Amino acid sequence: MATKEKTTKEILSDTASTIRDFDLVPAPAKAFINDVVFNSLLPGRLQNKMTFTKDFFDPTDIAYIKEKLMAQIKKTGKTSGNVDYENEWFYPSGTTSAERKGGSIRRIFTEPEERVLKSLGRFGYSYVDGEINITDQFNFNDAKADRQNIPLSEKFKTIGSDIDKDATIPNSEGKIEPLSNYGKIRKVAQHLGSSEGSGATFKLKIPVDKTPTVKELIKDGMKYD
Repeated sequence: MATKEKTTKEILSDTASTIRDFDLVPAPAKAFINDVVFNSLLPGRLQNKMTFTKDFFDPTDIAYIKEKLMAQIKKTGKTSGNVDYENEWFYPSGTTSAERKGGSIRRIFTEPEERVLKSLGRFGYSYVDGEINITDQFNFNDAKADRQNIPLSEKFKTIGSDIDKDATIPNSEGKIEPLSNYGKIRKVAQHLGSSEGSGATFKLKIPVDKTPTVKELIKDGMKYD
């Protein structure tokens, strides 16, 4: 008996479920792999049709988002707004780790703030009827739209040279230093990832009363500042 071929919708659903269920893989890593694979390595750019919910994230990530946003809502009285990289009330550790030359990969395995920073980054939010709603798109704002359709071989060819070139550019303190591992990953994403306006969609609905706090979820030995 012939096997029935799956529709594009079924393939997308299966793929999204598989990626979401990699519970031991931090959200930024899952999002990056998904974006690069479907934007450059497989045809169709199916990442543009994918939607991920709060289940994509670790429970501590969701708890972190809830606590920071609810504190800001109570402080300002505004039930909607935007989170930007410069908002210290949401990213108190700063955003150096997300910059192209700086950053540690290890922190995404230990800190909710770091995972949210490197997955959602900037995003808009609203609070309605006891629920936080967030919609965002995963992409890289330094990925150039005019290089999306060049041959894959050409993309790979320029990644190495660009990494070497960036290693000679002074950092914010004027010092020349090697590109960090995260900086190298960002460089790969710049060539292989989705550009601004494309990429998989995050649609998070976080019920405030039913979401535990970070301290209730935090595992022994996990760093949380």
